[in-house]
Amino acid sequence: MKLWYPLILILWFYPESGLLRHIIFPRDFDPELLIMETELFPQRYYFTVPLSLSVFTLEFFHAAYFSFYLILWVPAMVAYRKQRPLVSEYIFVMMVVMFVQFWLTIVFPASGPVPLRAQVIPEGIFFIPLMNLIYTVGETGGSAFPSTHAAAAVVATAYGCKMFPRASRPIILWLFLILISTVVCTFHYTIDTIAGAFSGTLCLLVSKKLYEKIS
Repeated sequence: MKLWYPLILILWFYPESGLLRHIIFPRDFDPELLIMETELFPQRYYFTVPLSLSVFTLEFFHAAYFSFYLILWVPAMVAYRKQRPLVSEYIFVMMVVMFVQFWLTIVFPASGPVPLRAQVIPEGIFFIPLMNLIYTVGETGGSAFPSTHAAAAVVATAYGCKMFPRASRPIILWLFLILISTVVCTFHYTIDTIAGAFSGTLCLLVSKKLYEKIS
């Protein structure tokens, strides 16, 4: 049971990092990010795409966004009995990635396009209200760049494919749905998600080597 404690503690550390985000810089860096976003992606996908989608399609993407919380846990819990060493490695790597993301929140705070959700996202049926509730209860802001969703999902996917190689294609598809949903659901700018996928991959490579040295 104690193996899972670090992942459980993420529920506490994540909002704490948002509360601490202005101890170095007194403001969020969204204006600077928006300049980069507009230069690279003038289409403003985080704003224009949800306006073009139906409620049911947005519900689907919010379900994909919510499934991030499942991809962190479910593959590892299913594999735990038969692949305990790999699950232990996964939890170590995931915690490294998460703590790097928390420090990035403190060093470079940004809230992303979340305030725009009221303009572009309808009330919804189930998953939209559910994600609104989760953000109301557990989100303290400032952790948009790079996207923690993207970074952690990359790591969870890499290990999910190792744990269940025959299910690699569905797991990779799951990852892409999560990445797309971060922008479609107006939780992140496109550059947030790209940066998150990059930081997650980089942390994955470095922390795996670190784990090999200390284990």
